[in-house]
Order: sequence, then C-alpha cells, then structure tokens
Amino acid sequence: MAVASTKPLLLAAGLLAIAHSVVAQEPINIGSRLEPLIDEHLIAEKTGTLRLRLHHPIRQDDAITLDKPWEGNNSAYATVLQHKGQFFFYYRGTALILDTKVQGAHYATTCVMTSRDGIHWKRPDLGFVKRAGWEHNNIILTFDPDCKINFGAGETLDDGNDLLSGKKVPFTGASHNFTPMIDTNPRCKPDERFKALGGHDHRALYAFKSPDGLHWTMMRKEAVIVDGMMDSQNLSFWDPVRKKYFAYYRDFKNKKGDTRKYTRQEFYLRDRDVRVATSTDFINWTKGQWVDWRPDRLTQLYTSQAQVYPGADHLRIGFPMRYVPGRGRFSALNRRIAKASAYYASVYTDTGFISSRDGRTFHIWPEALVRPGPTDQQWFYGFGGTALNLFESRSRLPGGGPEWSFYVQDHGSWFGDGVTYHRYAIRKDGFVSASASTAGGSFTTQPIQFTGAQLSLNYATSAIGGIRVEIQGEDGKPLPGFSLEECVEMFGDSSKRPVTWTSGASLGTFAEKPIRLRFVLKDADLFSLRFGPR
Repeated sequence: MAVASTKPLLLAAGLLAIAHSVVAQEPINIGSRLEPLIDEHLIAEKTGTLRLRLHHPIRQDDAITLDKPWEGNNSAYATVLQHKGQFFFYYRGTALILDTKVQGAHYATTCVMTSRDGIHWKRPDLGFVKRAGWEHNNIILTFDPDCKINFGAGETLDDGNDLLSGKKVPFTGASHNFTPMIDTNPRCKPDERFKALGGHDHRALYAFKSPDGLHWTMMRKEAVIVDGMMDSQNLSFWDPVRKKYFAYYRDFKNKKGDTRKYTRQEFYLRDRDVRVATSTDFINWTKGQWVDWRPDRLTQLYTSQAQVYPGADHLRIGFPMRYVPGRGRFSALNRRIAKASAYYASVYTDTGFISSRDGRTFHIWPEALVRPGPTDQQWFYGFGGTALNLFESRSRLPGGGPEWSFYVQDHGSWFGDGVTYHRYAIRKDGFVSASASTAGGSFTTQPIQFTGAQLSLNYATSAIGGIRVEIQGEDGKPLPGFSLEECVEMFGDSSKRPVTWTSGASLGTFAEKPIRLRFVLKDADLFSLRFGPR
C-alpha cells in the first residue's frame, strides 16, 4: 500500500502556525491615550513577585445625610453629575417603618442637591411639589400616593394621577430608580442634554430628558426597556468610542421566561445579575444580553455602577453592590431587623470592583473594594451602594494633587433618621496597580505602538523602592540607548513623571513603530502609563 506524503500537511501546519504567530504579535496601538494597569491586557509576561493589586479608597469625614421628611432611612440609588461648574447629587427619597413587618413611611421621591465642589451640598428650594410638612423641598419628580396603578390588572399610565399637577394625567415621575446622565453625544439636542432611565415599577424603565437637570419630561409615555427585574439602580451613558448608548440594568439570571410571569412563591429562584443593551437614539434599545464576568462572579450583584473610565474613553469601570443572602444575624441591628423580616436580617452587601474594554465582558475582582467596616451599624443589607460616577476632588493632604472621590452608603439605614453617604477618596488611576514587593518583580508588555516623544508614569514607591523601564524591539532585545541599565531609577510618589535614560536618546525616533516595554519594580506600584509630547 502506498504511503501518502506528509510534507503538504506539515507545510500547511507550519503556515498556519506562522499566520497565528503573526496575528498574536499584532501591535496594540495605544497612541497617546492613558493606559491604567487595571487588567492584564498589555501584559505579556510577569516575573518575580509582580502581581496586579487592588487598592482601597479611604473614608473621608464629610458626608451627605438624607434625613428630611421626604427622604429617610431607605433612601438610595444616588448619582453624581458634573456640568458647567456645578455638581448634581440625585437620589431616591424613601423611609421604612419596621414593626412586625416592613412598610414604607411615605411614597418615594426623586430629589437633587447641588454643589460647587462635590463636597459641600445644598438642597435647592424648587417648589415643584406642594405638600404640608414638605416645605422648601428639593423634589424634582414623584408619584401621587393615591394613583395606585395596577399594571398586573392591565391598567396603564393614563390611570394615574400626577402629584406635580394634581390632575389625572399620564405618569411623569420616576420615583423608584431614576438614574440620570449627561449626554455627550455630539448630536444631542440642547433640550436633551440631560437624559435618564427610571420608573416606579420593577418591570419597566422609561426615558426622560431635561435641558438643565432640574426640569424633566418623559421622552415618550411607553417604557423603553422591559426585559429585566429592575428594582435596582439601572444606568446609561453615551459611549464615545462605539458611538452608541449603553444601558446596564438588573435582572434575575435563572428566571423562567418573562419577569412578569414570576409568582410570589417563585421569587426564591432569584439570582441577581446584570444585562447590557445598546441604542442609537435612547428610545429603541436592543434586547439585553447578560454581562460576561471573568472570572465568574462569586456573589449576586444588585447594581453594576458601570461608567466610562475618567480620561480613558476606551475603558469601563464600576462599583457593583455585591449581594450575599443567608449569612445569619451578625449584630444587634440584624436581630432588630429580624423582628420585621427574617430574610432582610440575614442579607449583607458590600462594594466590588469591575473593569471592561468592550462594555460586555468585565473583569470582576473576587475581593471587596469597600468592606462594611468595624461597627455594627455598617453590617446591613444596603451597605456599599455607591453613588454613580467618580469625580475629581482636592487632596486631603497639604500640597497633594487632585484625587478621585465617590460616595458610599455606609450607615443610617433601617432604623436611623436617614441614610448617610460618606465620601471615599483614592489617588487618580489608583484602584489597581502592577505591584512588586522588596523581592522585586517585572513585567513585559505585548508589542505596542505609541505616538509622542515621552513616557510618563503614575507610580508610588517606598524609600528603598524603585522602578526602571527598558524599551525593547519586537524581538525582546533592548533598543540602543533605552536599556534597563541606562534608565534613571524612579522613586517617590508622582501621578505624572517622565521616564529618563542617561543616553539622552530620543524616544520619538520609535514613535508608531512596534516596541515592547519592560518594567522592573521593587517595593513599588505602577498605576498607569502614558506617552505624549516632551
């Protein structure tokens, strides 16, 4: 029997291997954009003690307490926006009475505070809602307590009353989970600069618009998203890279078909997760797809708090509220809650950290970003709900540079006079670093292309620590003048410090050409890097 030659097969296999190698080595074009070290996207190889490390924000002294009669101990779902020198703090105002059961003290309101610096806040006397005992309130939207629309019985928005007008008119107020955004779409109309998703029913989200963040109207009376269980904070933003709107909203992962078909007895099947949908006009949304978590999430997720990474439009970060039921009763607060609800008394939440490069697949850290803390009053269902969006704030240290801040719901729930959001702060780009101990470690990047003539780092070291950088060709060999030995060791703490080499060679010579970067660290953290002009 003749034996067929294996040479064609070997040749084909070799060509495929070469082709695969070429594809795998395709340079990542980072241009002059900011590249935070929040994941291993740029990392090809690590040695020694080098690892990615999650850093934790520091709780500040200043806080916002929601204790007015139209707010209370169940207030939640806050959002911080900044527009033309003014900050807005939006939130739901609700209060609970816990006796033998959990019941609401008043129907929900949607409120706003304003600030010039994101730290000192005031409640504007808007005058939109007139009610005895609620004088001088900052309510922008609410829902008439007597409307009682029963969607399950087929009633529609036309069957309700509006507290703003006192008339029987279509629903105009999102009272449970109103979450606004500032629309950065270049085609956005002036009277739609502020947009929002929100609603009062957990099965539907409506679209809202506003020219100034205070006067809101519905973009249409029909709901725009209906495929979730959305008694949560459901958010949206304009993606400047993909040029479409993204929405992230809560749903039950193992639900049986349409959420409306859940019976009360089947609610134990709930597994809280997040869907993502997109739109080009904020009205017509794609069907939501499940967010892909890498590695798989360890907890249920009540919120996502996903947002565009400040200064790096190609990235997403988020601070989900992680939901952990059935852990028993840790403190006197939990035992007190148990008199009204055994279930709520054994649920605990905290703050997680997520990041993404495509808005659909997210890296989720297994450990918490913010733990409940050392007091009994912080171990409860609701701790760790963050106000959506980071913002820049002044440093807590004399002479320090700008930091990032965000607000975290951390006490005052259930039996307090009102929920308190404390401000937490962290260095810019400071959530994750490439880190090494005193034993040292290094990492080498994938092939990259850049523009500019200078490399700057955001980093911190100990007094004996340091960072050195080598620039290599695609073959992994150091380029002339940019070897590790020629790099001036960097130490100290800086948010933007240029790397230098003793050779004085021009880095711009290699702009737009494939290179690799090798970083060697000792007792140091590297938070981000960026190429730019000298």
